[in-house]
Amino acid sequence: MKKYFVVAAVLVAAGCHDYKADIDKLQKEKQDIMTSATYKDSTLMSYVNEINEIETNLSAIEQKQASISENSKSNELKGTQIDRINENIRSINDLMKLNKDKIAALTQKFKNSNIKIANFEKMVASLNEQLGDKDKQLADMNTRLASLNTTVEKLNTDVVTLTTQNTEKQKVIEDQTVKLHTAYYTTGTYKELKSKQIVSKEGGFLGIGTNKKVKSNLNSSAFNMIDITTTSTIPISAKDAVVLTNHPSDSYTIEHKGKVVSDLLITNPEKFWATSKYLVVVVDK
Repeated sequence: MKKYFVVAAVLVAAGCHDYKADIDKLQKEKQDIMTSATYKDSTLMSYVNEINEIETNLSAIEQKQASISENSKSNELKGTQIDRINENIRSINDLMKLNKDKIAALTQKFKNSNIKIANFEKMVASLNEQLGDKDKQLADMNTRLASLNTTVEKLNTDVVTLTTQNTEKQKVIEDQTVKLHTAYYTTGTYKELKSKQIVSKEGGFLGIGTNKKVKSNLNSSAFNMIDITTTSTIPISAKDAVVLTNHPSDSYTIEHKGKVVSDLLITNPEKFWATSKYLVVVVDK
């Protein structure tokens, strides 16, 4: 009888167990597993996406490096090529900084997460190694570019110097040409020309047999300046005219209009001005 009582007590105790709590616990564990798996999957996908972006940036850097190498081959760079090289260098620097920031953030995520995946860690290590190589390549490229810029700057300086020298030479040539083509003339009565310190009388006795001569120290301000390549006629407008300066007689003619001397016409400018660039004509009004 006592034996039956013990069995009954056990059955009653079993009947009082909370199976619902066990089921809830199992459900929670299942949900935790599913949540953990989802988190792991989303985390891995995030890692994959970020690694893909880094690799895309590295590919873009490769292309820009190739472009720089191609544009740097010529010994004579144009302004547009230099601008393109500098722009590619700036883009590479920006992409390198972006990649370093992404890898630093990715590495930190690995440290903060409980997920340990050897392949991913190897991939991050490989990306860091590639960035290190790119840093060295970029340093070499910047050194070459600095040398190239120095060469271009020297060429530009040389061009400026040559341009300045050519400008100065051109100015000298122009000044010499103007000087070569410049002549001076004056007309007037003997009295007028004497008052201007241009002529004087020499020789003779008591005013007899004297000759009108052009003074050696001419007063240049009393002359009119002309361009011998464009001026061939000297206006006279007087009763008579005498050329005092030394000019070949077959290089000019005295033109008349009626009884008046109208002009002095230079028929051979080169020959006329060869002996003197100054023309003095004494007129009788």
